[in-house]
Amino acid sequence: MIDRTPLFEVLCGRNSESENIRQCNGNLQRKCMRSDFCCINHLSNQQVRCILSDLVADIYLNACPGSGKTEVVGAKSAYEVKRWTSPNTGIAILTFTNSAEDELRDRVASYLGSQIGYPHFLGTFTSWIHGYIANPFLQIVTGYYNKETLDNSIRIIDSDCSSDFLHSFETKYMYERLQHIKANEFYKDMKSGKFIYCGLFRDGQNILDGLLRTDLWREKELIELKLKFWSAGFATYEDVEVLTYQLLYEHQDVAKYVAKRFPIILIDECQDLSFSQLQIIKELHSHGAKIHVIGDLNQSIYEFRNIIPGDTENFIRELSMSESKLTENYRSCDAIVNASMSLLCKPKDSEGKPLQTVKNPLVAIMYQKGEDQQVLKIFEELIIESHLDLQKSRVIVRGISLKQKLLGRKLADKSINTVEDFARSIYLHNSTNQVEDYQLSVQLLGRALQRTFFVDSTHSNITQLFKPVEIESNEWRRLLIKVQNQLLATESLSNFDVTWAQWKALLQESLNDTFISDIRCLKGKTIKLGNIRQGNRDRIAVNTFIDKGNAISQCSIETIHSCKGMSLDAVLFMSIYKKNNEDNGSYWADWFATGSNNIGECNRLAYVAFSRAKQLLVLGIPNPHSSPLDESQRTVLTNAGFEIISV
Repeated sequence: MIDRTPLFEVLCGRNSESENIRQCNGNLQRKCMRSDFCCINHLSNQQVRCILSDLVADIYLNACPGSGKTEVVGAKSAYEVKRWTSPNTGIAILTFTNSAEDELRDRVASYLGSQIGYPHFLGTFTSWIHGYIANPFLQIVTGYYNKETLDNSIRIIDSDCSSDFLHSFETKYMYERLQHIKANEFYKDMKSGKFIYCGLFRDGQNILDGLLRTDLWREKELIELKLKFWSAGFATYEDVEVLTYQLLYEHQDVAKYVAKRFPIILIDECQDLSFSQLQIIKELHSHGAKIHVIGDLNQSIYEFRNIIPGDTENFIRELSMSESKLTENYRSCDAIVNASMSLLCKPKDSEGKPLQTVKNPLVAIMYQKGEDQQVLKIFEELIIESHLDLQKSRVIVRGISLKQKLLGRKLADKSINTVEDFARSIYLHNSTNQVEDYQLSVQLLGRALQRTFFVDSTHSNITQLFKPVEIESNEWRRLLIKVQNQLLATESLSNFDVTWAQWKALLQESLNDTFISDIRCLKGKTIKLGNIRQGNRDRIAVNTFIDKGNAISQCSIETIHSCKGMSLDAVLFMSIYKKNNEDNGSYWADWFATGSNNIGECNRLAYVAFSRAKQLLVLGIPNPHSSPLDESQRTVLTNAGFEIISV
């Protein structure tokens, strides 16, 4: 066993483990008492070796899922903070989400005995950039100076913001359907050098690319607009990273100062680093900062944000980083580890440590169209039979649309029906305490109101709640609130034990109410509710559009991105029924690699989902009558270790 004396001395204030932790007087007594074991001796040799690694070396810690990575980062951070002697320089410990920050902060505090403080920093990469580089120094490159308040901090403007002041920062010329592009609706990508459209139009990038190819003068207009935006003290998140790199590259004194202020930078979840963030860190490294990156590049799942694991691989190689590994998986049994590795077409380089408690930990359930609810029921039965915890198990899907369908919130017909949108909006608001349901409720109401009163108007997409172009954003939101309050106050509209025809009549009456007709932008508007969906006129409303009775009530449904970081007793990873044209990892056949050169984000997404499971991993695999799975497809599943059953 590797010598743990330094950890005992620094973290515990002792030179060895106490024979009885209940009588131990070390600094970690409370932590050990909660765990009922000595926390330092409980660490593996691999983990201890990583914690004791050379702080002033550049290191890549390659950590497999379930390897106790967060515990290692927490212990390493506390160990180095306690040994730190410089009063005015510190360690920057960075991650990428607020939840990851909270988790890491708790781990560090559990070893440190207190919250981490000055001169060190623990937080998100974005907050560190803003607090220590952007706000203090970016006026050097933007030219923004606030003479009245003397506060030259950058004001971040989201890409979906549509406040009136942004009309002062829009292009002079029209960009076809994109109209006058605002400064927050595009940015320049550092890696490609392209202008990236991030506004409301789905086909906006194609339109912008085409116009920039044919009209060379437009590039100058976009550059000048950005400079005007920045000089007024505004920027998008993407702008800040580009400007930060420009600042550090062009002003060596600033780069040297930041590298001296934070001579050690630890970055957790390094697979989430963008190209621009990597360039910022590389610039600080060139001025003396030492870099530790920790993560698993196989869990890189943010390609839609142009985060590519190859960029981080190049970064690690260019800095000649020493690689250490955590290969012992304390989360998943070995069968699940094997199945997870099969997705990547790589040799197995990690080992499942927990004992297998389930007879068949890998199950693939074949189902026909309309049988997805039966798959959920079988999954629940398997959890109970295996003596696992329903509350610690999840159904995982790739996208929101499948999640809504499994929850019973998706209409059988995908076409939009205005009356149903009104009904679903009221139902969701009254029957849930989930934030996402409230958001969906407002989105449905926005679409329904647009189709009812402004059906002939051009309108925005779901991001701006389907706002008609002739109405300002604030006025549209006030309208939604007023109408929503009126509909919710009409008790009869919350009664879904009526036919669609009866419910539509009640809705028409409520929309004709004096309160709604007095709203300025609705005056003179004709109510156009449209027709009830064919065949629904005399059916009971609640049974027509949202019967949640068949969905699993004790197993939450998560998307892959929302489940990242979870450790779960059991996982059901559900495939969409039919492969669509978008190669986005929703269909099961895309999860399994066909060769080491074909590894893509679809495989990494599945890898994240698979590796959440501790003891039971179940796949929901469509097997339509029209094109049943052939022998080669079944072989893919059996080779990965799955037992195939049918609904």
